[in-house]
Amino acid sequence: MDSTGERATGRTVLVAEDDPSVLQALRDALGEEGYRVLLAEDGIAALEAIQREVPDLVIADVHMPRLDGGQVVRRLRDQNVPVILLSGDANWSRTPGVVFLPKPFDLDHLLTVVGRLLAGPEG
Repeated sequence: MDSTGERATGRTVLVAEDDPSVLQALRDALGEEGYRVLLAEDGIAALEAIQREVPDLVIADVHMPRLDGGQVVRRLRDQNVPVILLSGDANWSRTPGVVFLPKPFDLDHLLTVVGRLLAGPEG
């Protein structure tokens, strides 16, 4: 733990979500767990953020303006970045190479999934 009482993970998570309340909740919860959090309000902003800095994990809503989460996933294939897709549409649960969490999601479960995906060999 660092001096603020938070666990310092050294890991960066990009959250791409167009619902401001969900974006804030994820930012706060991930930050409390010690993750560095990058925010994007749509798929284009997510890809721009990834061009500046490749995160350790991406959490993306499926339905976003300008570029949806599925398109973001397709463009990330060669980056080898784990992705969690969030959606109320269960059809996305069959998207290869991603973890799907249905909306509404349980925040504690999401944090557990994030921790598992980011656990290194020592974790």
